[in-house]
Amino acid sequence: MKIAFVGCGAAGRALARLWLRAGHEIGAIQNRSTSADAVVAIGAGTADGSLDDADVVVFATPDDALSKAASDIALRPDQVAIHLSGALPSTVLQPTGARVASLHPLRAFASIDVDMSGTWCFVEGDVIAEQLARDLGAEVARIETDRKLLYHAGAAIASNYLVTLFDWARRCFRGAGIDAEDTEADAAILALMRGTLDNVAAKGAAEGLTGPIARGDLDVIQGHLAALPDAEKPLYCALLEATIPLGLVRGTLDPKTAKKLADLAFENRATQP
Repeated sequence: MKIAFVGCGAAGRALARLWLRAGHEIGAIQNRSTSADAVVAIGAGTADGSLDDADVVVFATPDDALSKAASDIALRPDQVAIHLSGALPSTVLQPTGARVASLHPLRAFASIDVDMSGTWCFVEGDVIAEQLARDLGAEVARIETDRKLLYHAGAAIASNYLVTLFDWARRCFRGAGIDAEDTEADAAILALMRGTLDNVAAKGAAEGLTGPIARGDLDVIQGHLAALPDAEKPLYCALLEATIPLGLVRGTLDPKTAKKLADLAFENRATQP
């Protein structure tokens, strides 16, 4: 199968290298002024060549450039246009005139040398996207076209906001007199987060929950709220409210205490400016 690219940053180059190793041919690469660099990095392809002989054209542009790229590029009905966005539906590529699909690798591309084993790719649209995802060595699942934004919100919560929580924990350590820039503090927080994720992987979300909410320890949570800066209390309370149902499912938090915790969260959020 001959695969061409419109836009080819880190993700596009990484996938192109994997498809090349899987036996596919890399065709034209149209990537503004860096097409030649992409060809060198991939080790194949033709800088700014024609898309006419491609079986598949991968649109690896930023999300906000997809609509314009689709409007500017005309493809044939026997070609397949695929984009890599997790948020946008495949239908954004319909102006190309080709069959359309999307393939979203659920991972960050810090390098173009990647191993996709264990990585999940979520696909929708033309079934060729499933084959291409498997050729990457990835796990594959389909997603409904009109539900991609909710899926992408979940991905952002799991990835981006995990980083936010790590940074928040570091600031709490700093406020407690522990140098959050010290490698030991970072290592301690990361070890705790990894251990929690391991527990969730082994036991599920509810059984993986530990700490004062799972125990229904109202006094400790009141102490947390007293210790936190006022500006951080609303977020703490929002996470407290979101975690209470897990404590109930786990069975270690009784309904009466859960109600007290919910009331405490509401009261503290309501008093913030």
